[in-house]
Amino acid sequence: MARAGVVGRTQLRRGLLGFNRSVKTSSRGEAVEAALVAAIAGKNAGQNTIATTPSDLSREPKIGRIWTGAMYEDFDADVTQRGTSIIVKLGWINRKRKYYEIQEHGGVVNTRRGAIEISGMHALTNALLATQRHLDNKGIK
Repeated sequence: MARAGVVGRTQLRRGLLGFNRSVKTSSRGEAVEAALVAAIAGKNAGQNTIATTPSDLSREPKIGRIWTGAMYEDFDADVTQRGTSIIVKLGWINRKRKYYEIQEHGGVVNTRRGAIEISGMHALTNALLATQRHLDNKGIK
């Protein structure tokens, strides 16, 4: 009789450990999925900011900072997992240009017409806020 109790506890312990592993795996999978969706939301918000922020460089009033499309196309998102950490990167990840930085934060651009003061568009801030909003809604910090 005593032996049957030991076998029962061992099976129960194994079952609980297996359940614990499956919950961890499931939670990690849900967190990765939430991070991917949050990254897409962030990328969309950043690109939307580029497309809708008025340009200071145009002689005529112009909505959007898309001229060649490079700054818009280069704005990207990436999700990586290292161990138990999930990292979301947003912005100009693969191609950084000084021009993008001036458009983002503001500054002076020298043109044929002379120096023009550029107001910041804050695409990175808007991307981060959209990403955080999605993760907050999922209960992830």
